[in-house]
Amino acid sequence: METISSITGSAGLVDSSAFYDEAVYQRELEVIFKRSWLFVGHESMIPRPGDFRTTYMGDDAVIVCRDKESGVRVLLNKCRHRGNKVCQFDKGNANIFRCSYHGWSYDTAGQLRGVPLAESAYGPQFDKSSMGLVSPRVATYKGLIFACWDHSAPPLTEYLGEGLLWYLDNFLLDSDPNGLQVVPGLHRYLMPVNWKLLAENFGGDQYHFAATHGSVAALSKAGRTARIDFSIDEGQHYSVVLDGGAPHGLLQLAVGKNFYQDDLAQAETLGAEAVHWLTERQRLQDERLAAYSVQPYSFHVANIFPNFSMIGMGTAFYGRGFIMWQPRGPRLTEVWEWCLVESSAPRSAKERMVFVLSQRQSAAGLVTPDDHENFERLSDALETGIAREVPFNYSLGEDVEPVESLIAELPGNVRPQVSETYQREFYRHWHQIMTEPA
Repeated sequence: METISSITGSAGLVDSSAFYDEAVYQRELEVIFKRSWLFVGHESMIPRPGDFRTTYMGDDAVIVCRDKESGVRVLLNKCRHRGNKVCQFDKGNANIFRCSYHGWSYDTAGQLRGVPLAESAYGPQFDKSSMGLVSPRVATYKGLIFACWDHSAPPLTEYLGEGLLWYLDNFLLDSDPNGLQVVPGLHRYLMPVNWKLLAENFGGDQYHFAATHGSVAALSKAGRTARIDFSIDEGQHYSVVLDGGAPHGLLQLAVGKNFYQDDLAQAETLGAEAVHWLTERQRLQDERLAAYSVQPYSFHVANIFPNFSMIGMGTAFYGRGFIMWQPRGPRLTEVWEWCLVESSAPRSAKERMVFVLSQRQSAAGLVTPDDHENFERLSDALETGIAREVPFNYSLGEDVEPVESLIAELPGNVRPQVSETYQREFYRHWHQIMTEPA
């Protein structure tokens, strides 16, 4: 497609059409969101047979549910008769999904079970078994649920890659022996900007924090936000670029024992139960990382290509935010954010986790409105004739070497925290998929 531009040479430039052009956006729906493994939920969101949640894979509405044998299913929310949605609710529990137009009904495995006047209207040759709800491939990894429309795509674990799985295992999915649990509720709000800019921001943009969130940093220094630590130690935080079936990015990889000591000080304000939980949590982490001379404490944010981001692993007392950047057009994204907590944490720690995530990374939090204003102004500039001709610059850190002392020990390309290496890999991969022959 002529409207799709790659990163050009060593200048690290991306054509602005990637962020406003309708033809580019339609191509993304066709190839990015149909060929990638997409996050659709966490198993704790649907704990019992019949439990369901509705969500999207790109712009396609889907139902994520448990069938009667407790298997995880993902079903296209489209009746095979006239295309009406068969589920109108955000969540619930059901044995049957029934279309409100003509009454066709489907079970939680997606099989067509009921057709009004089937024998008299269709005759005995009508084959219900061939008319079930369309389903993508589904795979889970330690509670995370992914789906993919492309049946020739590599397996989920290969798509995620060994390096990303190492970080997820050690600092998120195995940090609690009883796993994660979702907190009831969901934040949904609109960001007036292209989905890619939000995704790549979470995968590797620490460069914006001081300028965009300067007021938050000032409040923290003044002691006005004592329940959140916003301090940034450039010497002990790093970014990581990881290769799987797609590039994934981590930011604020924290290396050093002082991070645990900071958490311990927070635990002491919550009481003995929180201190006991945190020390046991750290003991288990020390066991997992015993073979490594470099032992990170955590990472704070991440993006799994294309549009699944996470935040809150930087401290034990930050809720784990799972964020979906749901595309709604070339210059509009609907943000879906869940909060998850570690199941074994005492109530006081869980309450702190929920509070911290809501106070910082939410539609009315201390941080998100700053981003919203920048993205709104950025997106407005894409409406004008000359401004949209000026490419975006992603050259930061091109000539900066990886951190050799860490790259030999830890998975991935470990970089200084302020770098745009992940963004360059993000758009390299994006361009490759967008320009491949069908």
